[in-house]
Amino acid sequence: MSAALKAAPSAERTASPRILVCEDDPLIAMGWTEMLIDAGYEVVGPAYTAEKALELAYQDLPSLALIDIDLGGIIDGISVAAELGPIGVPVIFITGNYQRAPLEGREYATDILIKPVTEDTVLDSVNAILRDGGARDWRR
Repeated sequence: MSAALKAAPSAERTASPRILVCEDDPLIAMGWTEMLIDAGYEVVGPAYTAEKALELAYQDLPSLALIDIDLGGIIDGISVAAELGPIGVPVIFITGNYQRAPLEGREYATDILIKPVTEDTVLDSVNAILRDGGARDWRR
Protein backbone atom coordinates (compact mmCIF):
# COMPACT_ATOMS: atom_id res chain seq x y z
CA MET A 1 0.00 0.00 0.00
CA SER A 2 1.23 3.44 -0.83
CA ALA A 3 2.54 5.55 2.03
CA ALA A 4 0.62 8.49 0.61
CA LEU A 5 -2.65 6.62 0.94
CA LYS A 6 -1.81 5.66 4.52
CA ALA A 7 -1.28 9.34 5.25
CA ALA A 8 -4.43 10.48 3.46
CA PRO A 9 -7.08 12.09 5.63
CA SER A 10 -9.74 9.76 6.92
CA ALA A 11 -12.69 9.30 4.64
CA GLU A 12 -15.15 11.20 6.78
CA ARG A 13 -18.43 11.06 4.94
CA THR A 14 -19.95 14.37 4.03
CA ALA A 15 -23.56 15.04 3.12
CA SER A 16 -22.60 14.21 -0.47
CA PRO A 17 -20.40 11.15 -0.95
CA ARG A 18 -17.31 11.78 -3.08
CA ILE A 19 -17.00 9.64 -6.20
CA LEU A 20 -13.65 9.34 -8.00
CA VAL A 21 -14.10 9.13 -11.78
CA CYS A 22 -11.21 7.51 -13.67
CA GLU A 23 -11.78 7.09 -17.43
CA ASP A 24 -9.36 7.80 -20.29
CA ASP A 25 -12.06 8.88 -22.75
CA PRO A 26 -12.85 12.53 -21.92
CA LEU A 27 -16.39 12.37 -23.33
CA ILE A 28 -17.29 9.33 -21.26
CA ALA A 29 -15.61 10.79 -18.18
CA MET A 30 -17.54 14.04 -18.52
CA GLY A 31 -20.77 12.09 -19.01
CA TRP A 32 -20.19 10.14 -15.80
CA THR A 33 -19.23 13.36 -14.00
CA GLU A 34 -22.39 15.19 -15.06
CA MET A 35 -24.55 12.18 -14.23
CA LEU A 36 -23.10 11.92 -10.72
CA ILE A 37 -23.38 15.66 -10.04
CA ASP A 38 -26.98 15.62 -11.26
CA ALA A 39 -27.63 12.74 -8.83
CA GLY A 40 -26.29 14.83 -5.94
CA TYR A 41 -22.80 13.38 -5.59
CA GLU A 42 -19.52 15.28 -5.33
CA VAL A 43 -17.09 14.22 -8.06
CA VAL A 44 -13.36 13.83 -7.54
CA GLY A 45 -11.80 14.31 -10.96
CA PRO A 46 -12.32 13.23 -13.59
CA ALA A 47 -8.93 11.60 -13.93
CA TYR A 48 -7.90 10.45 -17.40
CA THR A 49 -4.90 8.41 -16.19
CA ALA A 50 -4.20 6.02 -13.34
CA GLU A 51 -1.51 8.35 -12.04
CA LYS A 52 -3.93 11.28 -11.84
CA ALA A 53 -6.57 9.10 -10.18
CA LEU A 54 -4.14 8.10 -7.44
CA GLU A 55 -2.97 11.70 -7.03
CA LEU A 56 -6.58 12.83 -6.54
CA ALA A 57 -7.29 9.96 -4.14
CA TYR A 58 -4.22 10.87 -2.06
CA GLN A 59 -5.55 14.43 -1.76
CA ASP A 60 -9.12 13.51 -0.83
CA LEU A 61 -9.98 9.87 -0.21
CA PRO A 62 -13.19 9.16 -2.15
CA SER A 63 -16.26 7.35 -0.86
CA LEU A 64 -16.32 5.20 -4.01
CA ALA A 65 -14.45 4.99 -7.32
CA LEU A 66 -15.71 4.44 -10.88
CA ILE A 67 -12.72 3.10 -12.80
CA ASP A 68 -12.20 2.01 -16.40
CA ILE A 69 -9.84 -0.97 -16.56
CA ASP A 70 -8.01 -0.05 -19.78
CA LEU A 71 -6.71 3.49 -19.34
CA GLY A 72 -4.38 3.54 -22.34
CA GLY A 73 -1.25 3.94 -20.25
CA ILE A 74 1.35 1.82 -18.53
CA ILE A 75 -0.68 1.69 -15.33
CA ASP A 76 -4.22 0.35 -15.66
CA GLY A 77 -7.38 0.70 -13.63
CA ILE A 78 -6.73 -2.57 -11.84
CA SER A 79 -3.62 -1.00 -10.31
CA VAL A 80 -5.68 1.96 -9.10
CA ALA A 81 -8.21 -0.42 -7.57
CA ALA A 82 -5.38 -2.40 -5.95
CA GLU A 83 -4.44 0.76 -4.04
CA LEU A 84 -7.97 1.87 -3.17
CA GLY A 85 -9.79 -1.39 -2.45
CA PRO A 86 -7.65 -2.56 0.47
CA ILE A 87 -8.11 0.76 2.29
CA GLY A 88 -11.89 0.54 2.10
CA VAL A 89 -12.77 2.45 -1.07
CA PRO A 90 -15.39 0.46 -2.99
CA VAL A 91 -14.50 0.21 -6.69
CA ILE A 92 -16.85 -0.17 -9.63
CA PHE A 93 -15.06 -1.22 -12.79
CA ILE A 94 -16.78 0.06 -15.93
CA THR A 95 -15.08 -1.44 -18.94
CA GLY A 96 -15.58 -2.28 -22.57
CA ASN A 97 -13.15 -5.15 -22.25
CA TYR A 98 -15.69 -7.81 -21.35
CA GLN A 99 -13.18 -10.64 -21.81
CA ARG A 100 -10.70 -9.20 -19.32
CA ALA A 101 -13.17 -7.83 -16.77
CA PRO A 102 -14.28 -11.08 -15.15
CA LEU A 103 -10.73 -12.43 -14.97
CA GLU A 104 -8.40 -9.70 -13.73
CA GLY A 105 -8.77 -7.47 -10.73
CA ARG A 106 -12.07 -8.90 -9.55
CA GLU A 107 -10.73 -9.12 -6.00
CA TYR A 108 -10.68 -5.31 -5.96
CA ALA A 109 -14.09 -4.80 -7.57
CA THR A 110 -17.26 -4.24 -5.64
CA ASP A 111 -19.09 -4.31 -8.97
CA ILE A 112 -18.16 -4.74 -12.64
CA LEU A 113 -20.23 -3.10 -15.38
CA ILE A 114 -19.67 -3.74 -19.07
CA LYS A 115 -19.85 -0.87 -21.60
CA PRO A 116 -22.04 0.24 -23.10
CA VAL A 117 -23.84 0.80 -19.82
CA THR A 118 -26.81 3.02 -19.08
CA GLU A 119 -26.72 5.86 -16.58
CA ASP A 120 -29.48 4.11 -14.62
CA THR A 121 -27.34 0.99 -14.29
CA VAL A 122 -24.33 2.99 -13.07
CA LEU A 123 -26.42 4.97 -10.59
CA ASP A 124 -28.18 1.83 -9.34
CA SER A 125 -24.78 0.29 -8.59
CA VAL A 126 -23.38 3.45 -6.97
CA ASN A 127 -26.49 3.94 -4.83
CA ALA A 128 -26.62 0.29 -3.73
CA ILE A 129 -22.95 0.16 -2.81
CA LEU A 130 -23.06 3.38 -0.82
CA ARG A 131 -26.30 2.32 0.86
CA ASP A 132 -24.90 -1.11 1.76
CA GLY A 133 -21.57 0.23 2.98
CA GLY A 134 -19.56 -1.20 0.10
CA ALA A 135 -20.96 -4.71 0.21
CA ARG A 136 -22.05 -5.93 -3.19
CA ASP A 137 -21.65 -9.10 -5.23
CA TRP A 138 -20.62 -8.15 -8.77
CA ARG A 139 -21.38 -11.65 -10.05
CA ARG A 140 -25.11 -10.91 -10.11
